Amino acid sequence: MGMDVLDAIRYFAGQNKLFKIHIRNINQPLPHFVETFIDNGFMDMYKIMRTLAEVKFDGVMIPDHVPEMVGGPHVGYAYSIAYMKAMRDRAYAELKL
Repeated sequence: MGMDVLDAIRYFAGQNKLFKIHIRNINQPLPHFVETFIDNGFMDMYKIMRTLAEVKFDGVMIPDHVPEMVGGPHVGYAYSIAYMKAMRDRAYAELKL
């Protein structure tokens, strides 16, 4: 697309076209990658969350393609949701929103 993820967030937010964000991370850029936990991948997910806060994103964020963890299928989702909430809270606090 000619822009990185953060620029794409700013562009689409400026067009009022961000409404549902799938949060996931990968181990390396395209074309060959493996999905990984949001805190253990190629992209700094906090930069994404902070950019979403900067553009005042008010849509839905969902964990996407969550790797399995010991303890059953819901453990990875609980971990991801808690991590997303912690990043959002930190971004809001830093930006005083």
